[in-house]
Amino acid sequence: MTFIEERESIYSLPERLSIGELSVLEMGETIDKAGRPYNRIDVQVGDESDRDPVKRDWYFEKASRFETFYHAHPEVSATYVDDQTGLLIVDEANIPAMDLYYHNGRETQMFEWGHQMMQAIALEGLQNLTKGGRFLKAGHLDLRTLERFTFMPDGIGLRSRQHIYSELLVEQAKQNPETDLRIVSLGSGASVPNIEASLRVEQEAGKRINWELFDIDTRALGYAKDMVSDAGIQSSTFDFGPRSNNILQPGFAGRSYIEVRNQVEDASLDAVDALGLWEYLTDNQAVMFLKMMQAKLKPGAPMIVSNMLKSRPQPLYNEKAVGWPAVIKRSAEDLLSIVEKAHIDTRNVTLHFPTDGVYAVMEIHKQ
Repeated sequence: MTFIEERESIYSLPERLSIGELSVLEMGETIDKAGRPYNRIDVQVGDESDRDPVKRDWYFEKASRFETFYHAHPEVSATYVDDQTGLLIVDEANIPAMDLYYHNGRETQMFEWGHQMMQAIALEGLQNLTKGGRFLKAGHLDLRTLERFTFMPDGIGLRSRQHIYSELLVEQAKQNPETDLRIVSLGSGASVPNIEASLRVEQEAGKRINWELFDIDTRALGYAKDMVSDAGIQSSTFDFGPRSNNILQPGFAGRSYIEVRNQVEDASLDAVDALGLWEYLTDNQAVMFLKMMQAKLKPGAPMIVSNMLKSRPQPLYNEKAVGWPAVIKRSAEDLLSIVEKAHIDTRNVTLHFPTDGVYAVMEIHKQ
């Protein structure tokens, strides 16, 4: 699960990689359309979908046909979760959504999952296929749902960004002279990527991460605590934030990333993680976020974020069939523009582009 070699071209792909293994296809300093220099790495990430590329291509082609359907029928209503009832609403005229959420006219496990889309736990099934669906009624993913999560681009993309993220933290741990790394995770959700990174840092670097999680979703923090307990983490620690004082609703109180301003000392962090938060911030919010978080990093330490790409495959299928909550899609130029507005030299930026094309992972090192 390490960078195994550089490739001369993104078209000369290895036969198959182990799950989570990264192969660098191209890397080096480049310049964007606005003349800003930055570091770019194109990378292939080993994934569960690699075991059956024929089926993966079949699902991709099927979703591409549905993408064409949406271009021909822009009037079709998108799937959504009703704010009042929490129920998943699917337009019967939305043929791709009906195919996704129903089978022979009956609601499927995907329909049950769809009700969770507004909750952080929704990603767990796609990120963690071997244990996915533990919070569904059956306690696991059925075969129909597992196939969709395995072979469709959004599942592949979520796992790619997670593996890149954990690789970056392993490399950071190896370079760090300290045994313990202090990392703040912002919008931490159910913490599936944090768990993978912790296990890898312990196993591959012989070090540990002391996490401080910031999320306003108290249910997500509860899910994270359960999964951390089950993960077999040996030495890394997780600070889930203050406990709730409500005896009728025991658990964690939750905390916003804004609270980092007063709770975390300047120049005290070995990394800042906002893997699942960044693409929900407006450009102005992202600029302020960068300024605030850069102050908390030690010199040389990275901030790691990800963003769904404007160029991603099948965006309408994601938005109108799945009904995924809106994120702000960005290009490399958009990301670098935010960095520049925060008065950070773009030469300190490394953008990682996995071959699935769904997300970019951006690493910003403090000078």
